[in-house]
Amino acid sequence: MNRPGDLLLSPWALVSVATVLINDHVLKDAFGNTLTGKLSDIAGVFLFPLLLLSVLEVLRRSLVGRAAIAWSIAVTGIGFAAVKLVAPVGDAYEWVIGFLRWAAGGLRGDILPILVFRDPSDLWVLPILFASYLVITHNRTRAPEGAPEHEKISPALHPR
Repeated sequence: MNRPGDLLLSPWALVSVATVLINDHVLKDAFGNTLTGKLSDIAGVFLFPLLLLSVLEVLRRSLVGRAAIAWSIAVTGIGFAAVKLVAPVGDAYEWVIGFLRWAAGGLRGDILPILVFRDPSDLWVLPILFASYLVITHNRTRAPEGAPEHEKISPALHPR
């Protein structure tokens, strides 16, 4: 996975996308319980840093470094906590996602907010961000092996 945006093609990212789609469009309608709510949170929190980095890489047309990886993890964790704990942030999130759904649906009908259940116990899913970090850093390189600028991205600082 050495090209910008490749993170979204990892098997873990694809499983996460499939989980969100199946859970949100099938399982929640059939069961709509605590388990389906937590499953969406886990898959979404895991996937979001990969999505942020992929968008950034595609825009920059290059792989990102450790600072961007840390930023994507932090933004995801802080944003998720804010949506779950801070009412105005959660309300804004509901309307923004509602707007995006409306736009993706061809601008037809009314803009309706989604419904987010604000439960502080949802914060227990935040450790899944460590799994996101592992997927991001696993075998990522900035340049082909052997090139002078080749550097594996890892939690340890590399001497320069």
